[in-house]
Amino acid sequence: MRYFAETGGSPGGPATAQGAAPGAAVDRVPAGRVTETFRLIMHLRTALAGVSMLLLPRDRLTFGAIALVTCVGVVSWLAARHAGRVVALLERHPLLAALDAGVPFGVLALGGPLGPFFLSTLLTALVAGLLFDRVGVAALSVLHVLCYVGTIAFVPEAQQHTLASFQALVGQPACYPLAAFAGRTVRRMLEENADADRARVRAEAIAAAAQERLRLARDMHDSVGKTLGGIALAATALPLWLRRDPERAAREAHTIAEHVRVAAVEARELISGLRDPALDRPLAETVAARSGAWRDRHKVRLRCRIDPAADLSPSGRRELLAIHGEALANVARHAGARSVTVRLAVEPDAVVLCVSDDGRGFALTSVEDLAREGHYGLLGLRERAESIGGTLSVESRPGTGTTVTVRVRYAGTLRRAG
Repeated sequence: MRYFAETGGSPGGPATAQGAAPGAAVDRVPAGRVTETFRLIMHLRTALAGVSMLLLPRDRLTFGAIALVTCVGVVSWLAARHAGRVVALLERHPLLAALDAGVPFGVLALGGPLGPFFLSTLLTALVAGLLFDRVGVAALSVLHVLCYVGTIAFVPEAQQHTLASFQALVGQPACYPLAAFAGRTVRRMLEENADADRARVRAEAIAAAAQERLRLARDMHDSVGKTLGGIALAATALPLWLRRDPERAAREAHTIAEHVRVAAVEARELISGLRDPALDRPLAETVAARSGAWRDRHKVRLRCRIDPAADLSPSGRRELLAIHGEALANVARHAGARSVTVRLAVEPDAVVLCVSDDGRGFALTSVEDLAREGHYGLLGLRERAESIGGTLSVESRPGTGTTVTVRVRYAGTLRRAG
């Protein structure tokens, strides 16, 4: 019997059949999705076991029946509680799915094929469709139908006439392959959603690469390009100065050498920016480390309140880290603060960075007014926030400190972990 292998690897990553039986098919669905669907089905089966206990006929409400229904409820609850381990166990040992079908059908025999526990056996077929491929689903569907037919032998003779109906003989047995087909459909939907997520991640990676090329081209134009252009102009005029004014030529040669050193420094900065290890580390870890380094460097009391779950895509992480660094730099340059608080939090639809200080503050009318007065720092921070789909707000009054808050929505910037 072949089945869909599922691993406990990183969510959203390629699944491999670790510990799978021979002939296992490669999973295209992140492990968490199948596990959560399985957990939901087991919760439903637990609830149906309780309902069935209440609806069992009095003449069949024996100690054995109560024990069997309780066993089904407890097993279903434990399977829901440890869904990840149970799913992995079923995938490694598919015959356990066949054994799992035995106990619910035992309860069905006690209550009768037309009893309240019939829906619970359908959930067992639904699980088969969710976890196994066509061969496994077909085999388990046949097993379910045979178990259903077997329960007819336990119906008392006085109630045999109730089974001579289309519903009991054809309709209900046909529900088992239909339930298994529904499980297969759910599996296919999970696969399509996973494929869509992978396509979206690839598209985001392509967009991020294009954005990075544009950023690098802009930075090279604004730094190395202009410096090299100045060197080229000075070098072009150098032969003329050698003939007319050797002293001026010596000064120009010295200037060219200085500009070459500046260009080398700018090139190294660009390269180090491309290799920034912070872009490969979790956002929360990097914010905490850089905040601590700033505190040690400036000897200012600093408190961090950081949610380790907060993270963004590489492009969002780069811009938010730049905002974080510039906000702390502004505190060091202008605030005269005694204490600073850095908060990185996760809201229902956004990642929020807040840098607040108890410094001197300032009278704030609008970011545009500051830009007109020649203060472009806050305007640059706002443009960085908007470039990743975020918003920036500044609160400040003289003598009460300043608070800079950046809110970045998940869409397009969240680094998804499953």
